[in-house]
Amino acid sequence: MIPRNPFGPQARADPYPVYQFMRTVEPVHRSPVGFWILTRYADCKAVLDDSRWSHSADRIFEPLRQERDPVDPMVRLLRASILFNDPPGHTRHREPLEAVMKEAMLDIVPRATRVATDLVELMREPKKKVDLVRDYAVPLPLVVLADLLGFPPPDRGQVQRWGRELAFGLDPMVSTGGVVTAGAAAAAFVEYMLDRIGARRGDASPGMLDRLAAEPGRLTTWGLIADLTVFFVMGLETTSNLIGNAMLALLRNPAQLAKLRQQPALMKTGLEELVRFDGPLHLTARVANEDLEVGGTTIKAGEQAIVLLAAANRDPARFKEPDRLDLARAPNRHLGFGAGVHACFAAPLARLLAAVAINTLVALDGLELAGEPTWSNTVTMRGLGNLPVTFRA
Repeated sequence: MIPRNPFGPQARADPYPVYQFMRTVEPVHRSPVGFWILTRYADCKAVLDDSRWSHSADRIFEPLRQERDPVDPMVRLLRASILFNDPPGHTRHREPLEAVMKEAMLDIVPRATRVATDLVELMREPKKKVDLVRDYAVPLPLVVLADLLGFPPPDRGQVQRWGRELAFGLDPMVSTGGVVTAGAAAAAFVEYMLDRIGARRGDASPGMLDRLAAEPGRLTTWGLIADLTVFFVMGLETTSNLIGNAMLALLRNPAQLAKLRQQPALMKTGLEELVRFDGPLHLTARVANEDLEVGGTTIKAGEQAIVLLAAANRDPARFKEPDRLDLARAPNRHLGFGAGVHACFAAPLARLLAAVAINTLVALDGLELAGEPTWSNTVTMRGLGNLPVTFRA
């Protein structure tokens, strides 16, 4: 029996039958708690591309104001960040961040390759069961991102925990305890970033934090902290989830894995297909600035729509045989990283790191599943809790 709630625990391991059911029966669905859920590619793409839909923190979190403290540290952080600002504020944040990120990423591939190789050496003991998420998919982007931002190695574990707690706070079904934990993580991260800026201002290090802090006219200190915190959280969660989800998809599709091993150039289209097939970002939200029609249904001003990106990516009206993994699929204009002005700004980083991570593992013969994986208890950013594997002798 297909569960009816796309956010419920019954759909965690495989939400795609739920998405298909909703797309077939009621593609523009009104949730019992008031928001709308969109599942068709055309509807999702239209909303993401339309500036009449807002992604401002003040609009997105409006329904939660009666339940949340108005000075909730997480909401205050998100309100100041690139993630929850509409243009022109969004543009003002995005331009300096992307410019510095582009420069900082010039030598990211050799650095990521060294980290990936070192992690493989630590894991690759014949017949030993390892967790590919804990031992590879998480530490690889964590090390690279911490280096990019200038976080010392001893701090990596702590900032990773704060990032995970913040990511849980973004879920539409987050519990009251999750909200409190996310708020505490946001406050701790802000204090940490303030200390880092104070300690490093004027430093000649080429890290992103230093470069942005050295240009006070482009972003305020508060805006800088908010943007780089969001960059770290989104970059880490998106990349680690992409690596884990992609490797599970390949291990469950051995013919495609063998094809990629034989034709490494297939990674160019293959990575996009892995994002489409089971991407790391399953949904985003928008609020109508005025009465708007979506798929023949009127959504009134102030109402919120959940855009199910992963459902759109399996829409048969857009993709032939959408439930089949085809690494050669082209064209492949998926919505795995969103679309429009709010397309995921961490996507270039996620693509680079995921390609390095997957290529490193694919080049190894003998990697096998060693049991059923588990999924983390989040729906906005979908990723594995663990992925048990072994290396054959």
